[in-house]
Amino acid sequence: MCGILGLIHRQAESRPLLSDRLVAKLAHRGPDDSGTYSDAHVQFGHTRLSIIDLTAAGHQPMLSHHERYVVTYNGEIYNYLELRGELEAQGVSFTSHSDTEVLLAAYEAWGSACVKRFVGMFAFVIWDKQAQTAFIARDRCGEKPLFYQFNEHRLTFASELKGLLPLLAERPALNPVAIDQYLHYQFIPEPATLLHGVHKLAAGHTMTLSLADWRVDPQRYWDVEAVAEPIVRPKSKTDILAEIKASLTSAVNMTLRADVPVGVALSGGIDSGAIAALAQQSNPQPMHAFCVGYPGRPHYDERAQARELATSLGMIVHEVELPVESFVDFFPELVSIMDEPIADPAAFGHYSVPKAAADQGIKVLLSGIGGDELFWGYPYVTEAVRLNQLAADHPTLLRFARWVGSAGAHQFLLKVSYYPRAHPALRHWADILQKLGDPRQPPEQLLYYLLHPDFAGAYPLTKAVYGEAMRAVNQQTLFEPTAHRQPARDQIPAAIIRLLFDTWLTSNCLSLGDRVGMAVGVETRMPFLDANLIKTVMSLRAVEPDQALGQKAWLREALKGVLPDAVLSRPKAGFQPPVHQWLTGVIQAYGDQLRTGQLVECGVLLRDKVDDLLATTKAQGWHGLFFTYKLVLLEMWYQQVVAR
Repeated sequence: MCGILGLIHRQAESRPLLSDRLVAKLAHRGPDDSGTYSDAHVQFGHTRLSIIDLTAAGHQPMLSHHERYVVTYNGEIYNYLELRGELEAQGVSFTSHSDTEVLLAAYEAWGSACVKRFVGMFAFVIWDKQAQTAFIARDRCGEKPLFYQFNEHRLTFASELKGLLPLLAERPALNPVAIDQYLHYQFIPEPATLLHGVHKLAAGHTMTLSLADWRVDPQRYWDVEAVAEPIVRPKSKTDILAEIKASLTSAVNMTLRADVPVGVALSGGIDSGAIAALAQQSNPQPMHAFCVGYPGRPHYDERAQARELATSLGMIVHEVELPVESFVDFFPELVSIMDEPIADPAAFGHYSVPKAAADQGIKVLLSGIGGDELFWGYPYVTEAVRLNQLAADHPTLLRFARWVGSAGAHQFLLKVSYYPRAHPALRHWADILQKLGDPRQPPEQLLYYLLHPDFAGAYPLTKAVYGEAMRAVNQQTLFEPTAHRQPARDQIPAAIIRLLFDTWLTSNCLSLGDRVGMAVGVETRMPFLDANLIKTVMSLRAVEPDQALGQKAWLREALKGVLPDAVLSRPKAGFQPPVHQWLTGVIQAYGDQLRTGQLVECGVLLRDKVDDLLATTKAQGWHGLFFTYKLVLLEMWYQQVVAR
């Protein structure tokens, strides 16, 4: 795991090495080593966190044996040993034990198709000095980030905005469309960023830049919706569970490959518990497990469950307690660490786990992220499948719902669906009609994000505070991240999973997980996002749909005998911080910065409406509190990342 940055210039001229000052912007991502490379067209920089082959042989940027190719690479190719064996059988020789050398040799042997052979997480840029082309790639799910800006003179790239912005000729302006998306989604859905002209290479994409034609056109090479392989005939339940267990076990074992200590981020739930149990089974020494909790041990504090499980597995347990004042005081630094505004209230908890691991000398941390996304862990996601399939089965019902879907009718149906004295059947159908007929829903898209209460709850608040700069935003721009072809009825579950992967998983969970880990020099690995495990689950699901079986039904049953029954029957919890206290504390401490900050200055917010919002935040309930927090976070981000 590392930090990469650089420039690819269209015109040839003598280029100096990137300065130590510029490379040091990503020193937190790679505290063990750094390096630079330059020629007439490229300037590459690299900061290294040594995980595999700790010697100088793994130094980057790395040249291929014949010095035709040079790479700067961030990530881990978990199956590098298997690929190395395959390449050696073709006559390739190696001088190191690093996966970087394997990556370079794989590109030399297989070209751009090499990414389809990689099992792991990665973002890299390879410069071909002979062909004068750059090949740029990002892993399937987007575990590793890559930002870039492209113009007629150069392509500039980096692992983080903090590394990219100092390389640019001028500071980019804010992007109103991305701001509007952030205030609804709580993150910026890729490939957009909050800065005009700055993009993320989307997960599962590559792009090739040639000096000859000088254009970039990202191409998708992997899609969770299309990854399923045909299964000739349905499998028994026993076979399904056995395949899932075997694939998950293999994924965990693959992510244990490291030349440094490996630990586990542990809550009291199924996902992290499964990773911990399978990892400890394969490790002869007690592993270190890390969990967080809160003062007074409220009901959502999972330390007791985590410790009980870890102790039964023979693991060494480390607990971290997170007082409200610690979050508030640390907030400006946390915003800088996140690099983009990600309004997930659990961000401080996610940071505190790798920080505790780093304090114990642990450089690799296994995480249960991805389990919820792959195994139906969110009720709104399974509801999206159910309602979209209902609409596909009964198009007349959908037309009727849209016919009565005026704003007034929608509000009436919403009230009926929650009215306790209404007949249950009436409440049931009022709920369905108001959701299918929501006038805000683009008719050409699957119903999805409007089922998430935080997304819908931002609507009236944005209209109340937006200034002149936000005139360009509209319904179409807000729903661009979920634009998707209408699938056939049986393909709806896979299409919903893709929407989940392409938005929430990549731009919230994985972006946050990468930044908080790399801030303290800890590499986070996620076995649930193993390419082969995902292919197994999606292939089985294509012939044996499981979304109606209950939350994580397959996973719970596959883990019988691996985890105690008490863990398998426990409802989903995850990181549940004292959200109201944390967010209120941040607004009280930093909310005044909104009154005279950049958002008001550039016309994103109306100054008098900001005063009204801050004065009435408490009275507006959860949606008002969360919305105001998102604005404070956005203002703080501009100060800490862009303007600094």
